[in-house]
Amino acid sequence: MSREKYKNFCLHIDEGNVATITLDVPGRPLNILNESVISELDDIIRTIETNDSIRLAIFQSGKESGFLAGADVNAIAKIGSSADAIRVIETGQNLFQRIEWLAIPTIAIIHGPCMGGGLELALACDYRVARDNSSTKLGLPEIKLGLIPGWGGTQRLPRVVGVRNAVSMILTGKHVNASEAFRMQLVDVAISPDCWERELQLFIDNIYDGKAPAAVERNWQHVLENTGLGRRFILHMTGKTISKKQENYPALGGALRAIGASFQRGPEGFATERNEFVALLGSQTCRHLLDLFFARESARNIHTWVTGTEQPKLATPIRQVGVVGAGAMGAGIGQLAALRGYEVAIREIDSPSASAGKSRINQLIDDLAHRKRWSVSKADRLRSKITIDCDEGLLDDCDLVIEAVVEREDVKQSVFANLDSRVKKSAILTSNTSSLSVSRMSEATHRKTQVAGLHFFNPVHRMELVEVVRGHATTEQTIHQLVSFVKALGKTPIVTTDTPGFLVNRVLFPYLGEAVRMVREGMNPQRIDREIRQFGMPMGPLELLDQVGLDVAYHVASSLDSILPNVEPVLEFLGTMTEQGNLGKKSNIGFYHYQHGKRGKPVTSIASETKSRRATDPDPVDDGLTSIQRQLIYPMLTEAVRCHSQRVVDEAWAIDLGMVLGTGFAPHQGGPLHLIDAIGAHNLLINLRQLCEHHGTRFTPPKALVVMSAMGRKFFGPEETPEQRLVGCK
Repeated sequence: MSREKYKNFCLHIDEGNVATITLDVPGRPLNILNESVISELDDIIRTIETNDSIRLAIFQSGKESGFLAGADVNAIAKIGSSADAIRVIETGQNLFQRIEWLAIPTIAIIHGPCMGGGLELALACDYRVARDNSSTKLGLPEIKLGLIPGWGGTQRLPRVVGVRNAVSMILTGKHVNASEAFRMQLVDVAISPDCWERELQLFIDNIYDGKAPAAVERNWQHVLENTGLGRRFILHMTGKTISKKQENYPALGGALRAIGASFQRGPEGFATERNEFVALLGSQTCRHLLDLFFARESARNIHTWVTGTEQPKLATPIRQVGVVGAGAMGAGIGQLAALRGYEVAIREIDSPSASAGKSRINQLIDDLAHRKRWSVSKADRLRSKITIDCDEGLLDDCDLVIEAVVEREDVKQSVFANLDSRVKKSAILTSNTSSLSVSRMSEATHRKTQVAGLHFFNPVHRMELVEVVRGHATTEQTIHQLVSFVKALGKTPIVTTDTPGFLVNRVLFPYLGEAVRMVREGMNPQRIDREIRQFGMPMGPLELLDQVGLDVAYHVASSLDSILPNVEPVLEFLGTMTEQGNLGKKSNIGFYHYQHGKRGKPVTSIASETKSRRATDPDPVDDGLTSIQRQLIYPMLTEAVRCHSQRVVDEAWAIDLGMVLGTGFAPHQGGPLHLIDAIGAHNLLINLRQLCEHHGTRFTPPKALVVMSAMGRKFFGPEETPEQRLVGCK
């Protein structure tokens, strides 16, 4: 028996000649693959290759947090040349190939995250065992960074789970849990935590004794995929599906080509994977998606938002969450908080409203249980964590209360005054307002330092962003608690100042307003929306307005009238549609007709009495946009510049991240400020002046942009210094 310690590993060979390789990267909450880990693993594999007495090798994690989160993304981002990228990929490919070629059985024992390079390591093993609990997830998420798996993932996964499942996992970056992994034969067994130790040891003993798991019967789809014709058909149909997306997301095509090469003889498939990875690493899409990855990491770091050298000391931990209002937003927030382990109390105005709220909550839980394939008892346990009533004292003992009532300042102030008189002194009061001033709401209380905004986006369970709005008197202590709460919900926080519309709605609404103007001038809504989808947005501006509700859009636009130029025509148009009951999808008519929740043809009458569409803009500087895209996207870009110069948020990356997470702003563009850098401030300025002359003063360039153009500055890049921030420009 022997034990050898490394910096990252422990290699233990027991009296039965079983080698257990335990990974525990020091100073990391999760294991990652970095240069040091790869070097040590290479040495360990060499030891096993040269020791003929070893009969079995087991790879496991020494961290309870999980198996292996994947490669170090920081190291990937720092790769400086194609030669370096080739070296990194070939090193990993060769190492994992040696694991696959070991003459002895190999087992990967998986719990928690097994992602990216972690799953590629597991795929190189002969057998995979997974702990069947909620924290275990297996996936290849590289596509989300504009890359593809580079250490054999595109080659081994199709052979293990079939082409159809491999294409789905690699091209979406989605992960699967242990049960799903077992059903698709990604793991050989998924073991319940209750019998983990016993059944794991039984599995290991069977492999040690040469008793391989019984072969799973293949269904007809898997049999078809094992034919050349079947594989080619799947790859061909997938290629047609992604054809329109490949221009913006080249990794989709790269992944498909690498998967297609995975069934070739010899090293050709691995060479294809390597070449595609190297080509993608230098793409603008990859660089932008990497920037967004690091921005998300920064946003989820409490030190980003809490100033000072000393971290504020947490007061009363948030355990019980109160919500005022059980409408769509209140129900969504309550369900999410309960799902994340909080006790939730939701207060409604009367019994019928409380009953309606219970129905909404039950539907949300039923939908979640169906998606997750929960048992009835598990769904009922979640239901039991939520209390909905109209009892005035229901929220008295809550640590945090989130107001989610109608978007009217007088109503919200009344709610805050009532809460202030009832809830305990340590409780934090927040509003889910999308645009109203939380500082003015705090005036109705005696705890202004403990009042802030928590702006969730609809639908709550899907939208990752939460704007944490700092009121004029909100303390660092309160911000610390709220950012921690948002992270505990699994969301990404962006802390903003208390200005109309905060960040996302303020930047978004000039774009939405411009779309409304274009419809008023006679342009077909379908054409507008189609061009914006081609730009890379998930839906067009008029589709989005119908989804949000034109009444909601009207109220938000009204709150922005003090900072958005010439917004009156937009307000008038939205107000008229709201008065007519044309509220969008929820009333089955807005800019489009709707039937059974599905969008139909555009409403032809909405532009019938307006002037005809003007001619296109004359000779703009090439910015990669069409004239329609330019007229719609530029208002977002200029408002993002104003938000940056006015310090609505403290960092340029936070503006881009907020717009990508909050609105779906084309991720491959990196966000509005990244797009400005790509176009160039000087070119943007020329085009804005043309738009201003052609369409009106609302396109007047911000002074900060004029300064940037004159001094050749960018928002991102090595030349930026803290002193270059354009503070005070408007």
